[in-house]
Amino acid sequence: MGSRCVSRVLGEVEDQSLNANPERQSGSHDRSDFDLVNVGGIPFAVADLQQTVRWIVDRALSRRGGINVRFANAWNVALAGEDSAYKRLLVQPGCLNFPDGTPVVWFMRATQRAARRVRGPSVFREILKDSSREPLRHFLLGGSPRMLEALQHRMAVEYPAARVSGIFSPPFAPIDEAYIKACIEEVGRVESDIIWVGLGTPKQDFVGTEIAKSVNIPVLNVGAAFDFVAQTIPEAPRLVQNSGFEWLYRLLAEPRRLGRRYLYGNIRFLIVSVGYLLQRPLWSKGE
Repeated sequence: MGSRCVSRVLGEVEDQSLNANPERQSGSHDRSDFDLVNVGGIPFAVADLQQTVRWIVDRALSRRGGINVRFANAWNVALAGEDSAYKRLLVQPGCLNFPDGTPVVWFMRATQRAARRVRGPSVFREILKDSSREPLRHFLLGGSPRMLEALQHRMAVEYPAARVSGIFSPPFAPIDEAYIKACIEEVGRVESDIIWVGLGTPKQDFVGTEIAKSVNIPVLNVGAAFDFVAQTIPEAPRLVQNSGFEWLYRLLAEPRRLGRRYLYGNIRFLIVSVGYLLQRPLWSKGE
């Protein structure tokens, strides 16, 4: 789903949704749990993988308000640089962005902060693994019915302690109020501790933001994590993940789908981020 479509949807429902369930929108003060670094005008939290996992699990168990957690990368920043409505989505209260992309981390480190990449699929796996200690209930939203079936099978094999509270495969359609309503109704049918959204960027950011306003638990946007765990898309080896070239591995694996994202998107990211770096300070303590 393109950023222009997100702009259109935001224009239709933004006014009423931003004011809905204000008591649940506690994400603005949750940003103070982390130092924030702005990259291209988008605030990213400074944390490592284990800090992030512990924070999410604690948040799920405390049930102290819905928050949309994004694992954003250069493509998110590039899209936000083109679309002011999408940028507002990424910076509004009730959300927290972690850097899932080496280029973003490089820009964060320009401030000499201890920035680390927090990879969405790795967070997904670590929290599923943590289910042996914390019996969390996981709702899985996104992907095809066949992929969700494969995902549940792999979870049962690799993470037998993880409990799936529910699944939902939304229709392959543009986002509108009916689409959002259907997602909210599905997650509301069962008791969950964490909602995982795997719809791709930027669609999952809009959907996750709206769901978070209706619940009191974390809603995590994890992109291709479902496919990686389900083994329906090849995942880069750990060495490649740590090298900073996972994007190249994924581009070679899916050139038709990811060509524009990585080739055009990386150039656009540099333009947006360098422009912002030359104009404004990068670092802040919370927000």
